[in-house]
Amino acid sequence: MKAGPSLLHRIVLRLSLTTAAAIVCAYSWLWFEFQSSISSLREQSLIESARLLAESVHHDEGQWRLALPAHFLAPYRRAEQPYGYAIRDQVNGAILLHEGADVGSVPHLRPEDEDEDGVLYTFPAPDSGGGEMLGEYLAFTAAGHALGVQVVRPLTRESDLIDTVLLDFFEDGGWLAAPFLIALLAVSILTIRGTLKPLRDISQQAERIGPTAPGVRLCATAVPHEVQPLVQAVNDALDRLEEGYRVQRDFTADAAHELRTPLAVLIAHIDTLPDRQTARELRRDLDGMAHLVEQLLRVARSEALVIQPDEQADLAEVARGVAEYLALVAIRAGRLIEVEAPDQPVKVWGQADALFHAVRNLVENGLRHTPAGTAVVITVEATPPLIRVRDHGPGIPDERKELVFQRFWRADRQMPGSGLGLAIVRRTMEAHGGQVRVQDASGGGAEFCLHFVP
Repeated sequence: MKAGPSLLHRIVLRLSLTTAAAIVCAYSWLWFEFQSSISSLREQSLIESARLLAESVHHDEGQWRLALPAHFLAPYRRAEQPYGYAIRDQVNGAILLHEGADVGSVPHLRPEDEDEDGVLYTFPAPDSGGGEMLGEYLAFTAAGHALGVQVVRPLTRESDLIDTVLLDFFEDGGWLAAPFLIALLAVSILTIRGTLKPLRDISQQAERIGPTAPGVRLCATAVPHEVQPLVQAVNDALDRLEEGYRVQRDFTADAAHELRTPLAVLIAHIDTLPDRQTARELRRDLDGMAHLVEQLLRVARSEALVIQPDEQADLAEVARGVAEYLALVAIRAGRLIEVEAPDQPVKVWGQADALFHAVRNLVENGLRHTPAGTAVVITVEATPPLIRVRDHGPGIPDERKELVFQRFWRADRQMPGSGLGLAIVRRTMEAHGGQVRVQDASGGGAEFCLHFVP
């Protein structure tokens, strides 16, 4: 099954896109907010300058004067700063006081445009090559005369300055977005990986669940609260599966056990039949049925096999016991059983009876396939602990080396056997924490090897 995209990758990608969009929006907002603030400050500065000039106008000895300190008027007197102001008579428009740049004409005012802050206006700068001047016109009364004050500054120069400041800000401070994004992603990745770690842990627990360990359950205490219902649902499903598995196993064991007695009775009655040819044929069929029942019972027992922590088995003794048990069968078939085992015990963690039947299945299988006059060899090694069973038969093709361990699989249906023996061997080795392998034997034939945990 093709795996879907990584949850971590999807979260990081979406978080990166969201963060990048947030940074762009934040910088855009800062840009417009800065532009708006600068524009507001510029206009407010003109208004305040106009008010200060209006409050400072007085009539003295027939002349209009400004009562302002020199430093306030200095910007209007510098040639390199084209600022300007003018005090006008509202009646005839005559300029009473003027310094600095040309202030332009009095803007055309509508009644709704006039308020206490005056009116802002723009006009082309006379010598700026297409630039503009920003002005403020404020009407006021001084010494009983209706006057107006105009204050102007170059708009283009200030806009260029603002653009320069903003450009420098984004060039010098814009790089801060990169480490911020990297830090945010790093923290997010660590947080997500830490959050997903309990899920990886229960995934490893789930890998241990199988026929050999049906009672294993997922731990729901360490997973996030949102995942606990899923873990609990999986555990409940495993409980139901284990119960169904147990019922099926018990049924197989009970059925096999109940069939043993009727088969034994039938065999006993067949042996009393006067027609010996018919009796032999029936006996052969019943022997096959009895063997199948016995194997089904062994399958059920192997599925329920539990080995105690302190239980041990001697592999050398198991090998010799199997050889003694099947010696008469081998002699009648014109074959031999050889045992190669050390004199000292080869102890492993395991159940001797279960291992005896596993090795017995391998030897019986070897006796069926090895030619007459040859031997099935049982070899026991101590380091590492293992048992080899080798025959001199035709061997097993590579494409069938895994199939032979499947239940009820047989390459030739005409051959005697139930197809359960090797499946029992594999299940027995799984219960012992080991494994069974098959390979081609040197000199021909097949070699089954039971590997145990040292």
